[in-house]
Amino acid sequence: MDGIFSHAPNPEPDTAQKDVLHARTAAVLVPVRPDFAFDGFTDGLHLWWPMDRYSGYGPESHAGFEDNRLLEESPDGQQQVWAEVAEWTPPSSLVLRWQLAGSPLVPTTLTVTFDAVDGGTRVTLVHDGWATGALGCEQYDKYCDWPLILSKYARFMGGAPGLD
Repeated sequence: MDGIFSHAPNPEPDTAQKDVLHARTAAVLVPVRPDFAFDGFTDGLHLWWPMDRYSGYGPESHAGFEDNRLLEESPDGQQQVWAEVAEWTPPSSLVLRWQLAGSPLVPTTLTVTFDAVDGGTRVTLVHDGWATGALGCEQYDKYCDWPLILSKYARFMGGAPGLD
């Protein structure tokens, strides 16, 4: 009966906070109106996306939007889905259920907004919606290069390749 009148033990510290993965955010400024920025991001993706580093089929493949999906097609016609389009709201935003090299059953969320600012458009990319546990950590670690990818887009659009 030891401890019958003692205080209850302190609960273990909340470890759930360690598992919370915050959104990854990157932004660039491009010297064009939002409608041009949106079109350059979506219709011109095959011209600026760094396929040499971020591609399933290699630098000769082609990425683009088709039938509410973002697809990559290999030179021999194989296709892989990078994302499903959740919202397409030109010229202000684009929301994708991102699954590139992952499971379509556990996509993340990629939101791109196009906001008019003095001298052009601020393009902001937010990647979140990570799975829980080890899968979420794997997703989070994999998708860390958005600043580099957006800098390629900014250069294509005539802006400085540096980040905002």
